[in-house]
Amino acid sequence: MICSCDMIMQRVRAIITNDKFLLTIKRLKDGEIYWVFPGGGVGDGENHEQALMRECLEELGVEVKVRKLFHEDFFGNREFGKQKEFFYLCKIVGGKLGTGAGQEWQENSKCEGTREIQWLEIAKLDDFDLRPKVLKDKILSL
Repeated sequence: MICSCDMIMQRVRAIITNDKFLLTIKRLKDGEIYWVFPGGGVGDGENHEQALMRECLEELGVEVKVRKLFHEDFFGNREFGKQKEFFYLCKIVGGKLGTGAGQEWQENSKCEGTREIQWLEIAKLDDFDLRPKVLKDKILSL
């Protein structure tokens, strides 16, 4: 028998760049301001590419082409349990940025905190609390 506490949730994240800028989501939650990569959980029956395409459409309003795996990260905490995140380099190929209609973007959302799509200048990433922190140096080397 498998205990649900031993399950590892898989999440996918998009790394989208445009010349000298990185597409992020600015979060304000519990008094903290930080920036994250768009993405989310892999649903039942989805592969990573399908999940990432769905998440980018929901969160950003854009269609993406998933190019290649860039980084893997594993972590665990009390709120979300064990998670493995897969970060993929992606390119916007359609849609309109800022038109995402996922539940976290709705005014009556039960999701905590606020979200705002932001392009960050890659050369100035050290000025921002980009999470996970380990990706800053890797992105600076792109």
